[in-house]
Amino acid sequence: MPQSNQQQASTLHVLVLYGLGFLLLWEWLRPLKELTTTNDIQIFVMYTLFLFIVTYFQLPLWISFPVKLGAMLYALHSLYFFDVFLSFKWIPFLFEDIQYNLGLFSDQNWDEMTSLSRSLLFFILLWLVSYLMHYWLVQTRKIFLFFLITVIYISILDTFTVYDGKFAIIRTVFIGLILVGILRMMKIIETQGFSLLKGKFPVLWVAPLSGVIAVSSALGYVAPKASPIWPDPVPFIQNLSGKGDEEGLGKGPGIAKIGYGENDSQLGGPFEFDYTPIFTAYDNGRHYWRIETKEFYTGKGWENVTPTQAIALEANNPSVDTDYTRIWVDGLEMKDHKARIEAEKRKEYSFLMIPGKLTNIQADPDISYQLDGVNGKISTFQGGEEEKLSEYEMDYQLPVIKEEQLKASTNQYPEAISENYLQLPTTLPERVKNLARNVTANQPTIYDKVKTVEGYFAKNAYGYNTIEVAVPKGDEDYVDQFLFKTKKGYCDNFSTSMVVMLRSVGIPARWVKGFTPGTFEALGDDGLREYTVTNANAHSWVEVYFSGIGWVPFEPTRGFDNPFQPEGEEKDSTPEAPVPTQPDKPEKEVTKDDSSASGEKTGSDSILKSVGTLAVILLISLVVIAGLAYLFRRKWLRQYTIWRYKHKKGSDSFEEAFERLMWLLKVYGIKRRPAFTLREYALYVDRELDSKDMRILAKAYEGVQFSPKKQADLWNDFHKELWENLIKRIRP
Repeated sequence: MPQSNQQQASTLHVLVLYGLGFLLLWEWLRPLKELTTTNDIQIFVMYTLFLFIVTYFQLPLWISFPVKLGAMLYALHSLYFFDVFLSFKWIPFLFEDIQYNLGLFSDQNWDEMTSLSRSLLFFILLWLVSYLMHYWLVQTRKIFLFFLITVIYISILDTFTVYDGKFAIIRTVFIGLILVGILRMMKIIETQGFSLLKGKFPVLWVAPLSGVIAVSSALGYVAPKASPIWPDPVPFIQNLSGKGDEEGLGKGPGIAKIGYGENDSQLGGPFEFDYTPIFTAYDNGRHYWRIETKEFYTGKGWENVTPTQAIALEANNPSVDTDYTRIWVDGLEMKDHKARIEAEKRKEYSFLMIPGKLTNIQADPDISYQLDGVNGKISTFQGGEEEKLSEYEMDYQLPVIKEEQLKASTNQYPEAISENYLQLPTTLPERVKNLARNVTANQPTIYDKVKTVEGYFAKNAYGYNTIEVAVPKGDEDYVDQFLFKTKKGYCDNFSTSMVVMLRSVGIPARWVKGFTPGTFEALGDDGLREYTVTNANAHSWVEVYFSGIGWVPFEPTRGFDNPFQPEGEEKDSTPEAPVPTQPDKPEKEVTKDDSSASGEKTGSDSILKSVGTLAVILLISLVVIAGLAYLFRRKWLRQYTIWRYKHKKGSDSFEEAFERLMWLLKVYGIKRRPAFTLREYALYVDRELDSKDMRILAKAYEGVQFSPKKQADLWNDFHKELWENLIKRIRP
């Protein structure tokens, strides 16, 4: 009996140790979602938990090893493959990927490793760490070093990254001290021979230990803190890395946070999304929120080399144009619009968000406005100093341009346009120019050439990526690196490359910065649509000059839709997707044979009664099965949908699959609001799933629905992959 009690106590201790050890290791995984592109962190967490459970049961190696290996393969399959796990059709692709990355290993080419192999190595690392945790917790009874390293790890991330480790430190200290206390207790038990269940050293001592640690942690959290003695090292290190104090795109080395910034001399490097709202817009037009343009490409980024021209503006007539700021020529058909901006507290800017050609500005009467005659930025001042506005209204105009006008435009440009917007650095590699010539060679008009370059990146599988984005080194050109080496990046890469390619074939173009329209929220009683604009809406795009028209915006970045569309192309307003209907089926005509009815016997009654009983049982079973299937539908609907459409073919399959995707999103809680157009809903879905794929599929679906011409088979490998990726991202 004492031996049984001792064994029970030992098992209880090991279970508690494994549970606390798993929670401590979990703290290493939590920051990955914020600091990397890994979205399915829960898969790594569940795999780690599974490793601890298998290790706890102390299975023989010949059982535990294949079980852990099988779990790792299943986890990899759930991340990267869409077929059935037990079909094993994915195994050859896995081995092919491993073989490819082994070659990269031998060449020490770590940057080119695939995501699949990186995840495989990470799973193996978790496997090894789980074994080490078992060794530290059960064999050596020493965990303090790992506990200390965890505290240092979280402290470094909290100091030098966007990860907020305040509560992570509290959790880690609480878990770690309990672990150290229990291990110390177990050592005393082993050396002194105390019994856990007979009163000398009861397990309930853990409760006071936990209470003391919890109270100490709480007091430490709420107690007043002295100011730091040493200066914050982060700004110093950021300055050394070239990141500086500004947030925004294109800050060079280090991971920046997306937002509007002014320094674009060194583009490239990763950034993280920040969905902090910065202003709410009430608007009856669709456009980008334009802030400024850049004219001079250096090979590394953008600058304005022309001296600034400060021009005072009148609030009731803010349409002063220079050779640089004139967007559209006189004489175009213009449409009047109205917009109101309400900035979030402490998120105001000392410049205007420009929706189009301003005709009137309504704000505090003491505010004065100053136009930068080179980059087009309109700054706000009060009493001679820059003033941030919390709210203002604008009347503005947008042009009505027909596609035929753009196609009729010639290459006769004003001298100021040719001098400033055809510039290219002398160091630009010749292959960039050759590529631009080859891409546009067979296009008859300037407009056709521009549209061809705009669509070149999507057709050639250039990827949208915000983390694995290189920074050109030495004499390396930013555009050349993107076009021929990395082939992945974000809006700065796409827009800069389009400008350089167009200039290479003699078409004036410039780089523009600002914000995308934002996320649609509601339609107001005054007819203005409400949009929320966050830091994540910071964006860069392209403006191309057309003779007789002016500067026209274009959008080369994959996953983004240009809000400006000339007449003759697809319109932005999209009706609700039609609901598929089926024709009414005529009821079957039922006849009754009277002669057979008169000849019924008692045996027949018995048979019918048995059949009726079976039918009732079958009906109840079907109801129960249907009820269970409905209750747990979120567990199987995604895989069933993928399986159902995986091998379908034909042009009609794309429409059916897209409508099924819309239905699936609704089932999982990502519903389409009544006021949403299809494109607005696609933007909403992409934001919820952290994707860019829904917009591409929605645009293709619109083409099928509203084009009078017969469309090509859109249920191809490209669209099928985007469709499957979106379903894979939906979580119950």
